[in-house]
Amino acid sequence: MPIDGKYIYQYPEAQGVSSDASLLQAIAIERFPEADLSVLELGSGSGILAIMLALQKPSWHITGIDIQAPFVELARENAVLCDVVVEFRHQDLRVYEDRKYDLIVSNPPWMPVGSGMVSPNPMRLISRHEHSCTMADIFAVCKRCLKPGGAALLLYPITRISELRSLALQSSLDIIAELTFTELPKIVVIHLFQRG
Repeated sequence: MPIDGKYIYQYPEAQGVSSDASLLQAIAIERFPEADLSVLELGSGSGILAIMLALQKPSWHITGIDIQAPFVELARENAVLCDVVVEFRHQDLRVYEDRKYDLIVSNPPWMPVGSGMVSPNPMRLISRHEHSCTMADIFAVCKRCLKPGGAALLLYPITRISELRSLALQSSLDIIAELTFTELPKIVVIHLFQRG
């Protein structure tokens, strides 16, 4: 983990943590300097992103949801290990509607079903491919769960930028920025804004 003295556990058979989580965390900290935000992470996996945010912004109220129960238990253990308060829930984001949030962050499964190498491991398959949540599902939960004036940061491959733009046009979510990175040219982080 890019924070000194802190580490987390991962399932060896699951999708491993990548530099994407660190990048998304850095963007959230930079773009949202507010002291007190309610934050929802969609597809929290081992908890790395939510935990890094909690370490840097302990006053933020962070909830992470994941459809895979073993990940939720692992994320809870990792939060204790890192001595942070994050609420991790076993939830299907397609029906999640607990409350409204100031900020939603997600590095969701981004490979359409039928594309790329298909892992025989169910944990890795669900983490990588859109079997349990599509890009449209991510936009729907952002629309449903963001406060008016709230924002979302979503990380996707740059090859899916036209789909992201199309879904934004069909929703109440405006694209504030399309962030690209020289060191990671294959990804884009979309900063969305929920109209009031």
